[in-house]
Amino acid sequence: QSIGNRVDWGFNHWPKNDGFWYKTVREKDLAEGEVTFSRVFMWDINKPVTLKTHGIIPIFYPQCGVDKSRCPGMQQKRVGAWAVGFKLHFLSQYLSSLQLKGGFIFYVERETGNFIASSDEKFDSFRTVVDETTKKVSYAPYKANATDFPLKEVKARVRWLLNER
Repeated sequence: QSIGNRVDWGFNHWPKNDGFWYKTVREKDLAEGEVTFSRVFMWDINKPVTLKTHGIIPIFYPQCGVDKSRCPGMQQKRVGAWAVGFKLHFLSQYLSSLQLKGGFIFYVERETGNFIASSDEKFDSFRTVVDETTKKVSYAPYKANATDFPLKEVKARVRWLLNER
């Protein structure tokens, strides 16, 4: 079902071996009531192709909430997680609408060095790769500190942020 230019995916069951959500829950060993975000990843299942992250909260049984006194002596088990996807294409649109008076803003994911967004709305936050043999199109996030990263004003600042700071 369409909602404007969006698609209503309804409730989906994503197996725990499919995607970053479960890996993130395990790595961060989230307790009941804690919320985190996955690392940023490419999303090309539906349009627009963009970078995406998941907001994640684990689900436990029995549910005690953040007050453990509600379940005295009971052992909780993590049985799943709620994951909400956030497409990040709107960030560059928003940043470019700010009146920066000649300034420049950008976001980089510290953990991976992936370039997320900037106030230059003409610059995509990922590269499009076309296989010369098969003509298959794929997408990959830019590494903001890579030698071939095209925005010069970003490279030096990112190198400082990720390595020297």
